Amino acid sequence: MHHKSILAILISGALLVGCGSSDDDSNTEITQPDSGTPPPITTPPVASEYTHRVTGLAVYQGALSGATVCADLNQNLACDSDEPFTITDIDGNYQIDWKSEVETPDYYLVANWQAATATQAIQARSLALKVKNPTTRSAPRSIVSDAGKGTLIASPQYNGAINNLTHIKLSRVIEMKSQSLSNSDISQLSAELDTLLAILYQLDADTLYSISAETSASANFMRIDYAIAYLQQVIATQIPNLIAAEKILAATYAQLWQILIDSGLSIEEFFSDDIFTLAANILFSDSAIALGFTELPIDSRILSQNDWDVVLGNIINDSGFANTLSLALLSQFSTFSLDNDETGKTVIGSASIEGIGYVTEFPKDIDEQEIEIECWNTTHNGWYTIAPLPTTEPFIEGNSYKTVYESTDVNVTINVEKILTPSDSWSSILNIIPDSLKFNTLNWPQTLYSINVSQEADVMCREVNNYEIYDLPDYETADMITVDDIARAQFDSLYPEFIIVDEQQSKITLLDINLQPETTFTVERSISPSNQPLIITTEDAINDKVAEHILPTYYLVADQQLIEVNLNKAFDTKDANNQLMMTYDNSERFTQILYNHLLSLKTTP
Repeated sequence: MHHKSILAILISGALLVGCGSSDDDSNTEITQPDSGTPPPITTPPVASEYTHRVTGLAVYQGALSGATVCADLNQNLACDSDEPFTITDIDGNYQIDWKSEVETPDYYLVANWQAATATQAIQARSLALKVKNPTTRSAPRSIVSDAGKGTLIASPQYNGAINNLTHIKLSRVIEMKSQSLSNSDISQLSAELDTLLAILYQLDADTLYSISAETSASANFMRIDYAIAYLQQVIATQIPNLIAAEKILAATYAQLWQILIDSGLSIEEFFSDDIFTLAANILFSDSAIALGFTELPIDSRILSQNDWDVVLGNIINDSGFANTLSLALLSQFSTFSLDNDETGKTVIGSASIEGIGYVTEFPKDIDEQEIEIECWNTTHNGWYTIAPLPTTEPFIEGNSYKTVYESTDVNVTINVEKILTPSDSWSSILNIIPDSLKFNTLNWPQTLYSINVSQEADVMCREVNNYEIYDLPDYETADMITVDDIARAQFDSLYPEFIIVDEQQSKITLLDINLQPETTFTVERSISPSNQPLIITTEDAINDKVAEHILPTYYLVADQQLIEVNLNKAFDTKDANNQLMMTYDNSERFTQILYNHLLSLKTTP
């Protein structure tokens, strides 16, 4: 049998392997192989899900009813299709509920709506600015676009409030972060912005961003809204300071509102009118310069110091106006004059739609003996050749040069309009000038300055110790003076043979040697700047054309006498619509070109 033998061999082999080279096998142990610890069984974690809810009020010029409000989870300032949203109720209230795996998500609130009209949109006005620190800041988007789509943004930290103030605040903070400002700088600017907004909107700083629908629709609130949005559009692309608009408006809003009230316009009409936007921009510009945001005007229509140097150098000098063209656009014809300092001559002439009337030149009276003039000073109640102290120093305010009539307290303002050639403004001026002057054939300087002068009150003056005095018959009160008394005093050598007096019509007629009417004067009565009676005599004109050139004669009634005076009536050349005065930089000797052009007209058929 072989089974036993095979078994013995296997056992013997196993024992030999177990003993190795040792001869002692009495302590040999057989170690059973370790089958190992089975790996632990792991269960995938269950994701946590958090519930979020935000409630609030959305308002813009009243409650935003039916607006879409979303939690802008990716903070791209838009409501994407995968972001939670809701629709506001009739009062502008909303509630958004959503779930996410983030316990405290960062997000913005965005409200979108379609405005009833596009009139809420603030029109951007891109004006050329030159500043100390040019920047590439882009102009902010209007809250309501031209198409009438409205968008407001907010940080959720204001209890879900969405309104114009939250929009301003978050817009500024986003811009601060984009400029890599430090957290401390952002905090400081944010606090300063809060203070400025509270001042401008006249709100409690503690509840600044909790705006009711009624407050958002108030006239004052909407006025500030519009002004800030407009100013942002004007300065955003040039002035780097992130809260410049609020700073500038805070410094100017009292004056701005007064101009707005005086205009009688709505805020939208005001900021759409070229004249009033210039007035507003002058205020803003002066403030921006004072605050150190810029060195030059923020609007190309505003005169810089270089502009003023040209204008004042031409119109305020010892030799009279220089490099200045004067035009009187009368009903039948127009007259013009231009001084040429290079030649010491003046050219004058006339033109109409039919052609040139006359053109002539003559030497300027630059060496004419100065005549001493005295004028009545109302404040000091007397005649003065030099204004008594304290005197008012001239000053520049925007596009106006403010001074007083010499030796008086009457304000005189020189208003300057900056006109570029070519431009619509220049074209409109050319349209009212007779074609016979052929101004459209000239290559005018790039910048012209149209000048208007206003004098706020009448000024009474006379040549020192050289004026006519006529004795009057005795009277108790000035209203007792008759037209006959005036005729006898003024024309004593002709009275009574060659004079006809019409008391009822207040007229004095002078007769010729044949006792035929030669000249008739109309007599009027008024009150002088010295608050004394004033007699005015004016020669009757034979027609309206002649009447434009007739000047009245003024007599002060005092001490039983008629005392001849000159009365410079209050005026504003802008109201006349027929006076045009333009000056310019003559560095390219344009005066000589224009002077020669005007002279050449007299030989032109």
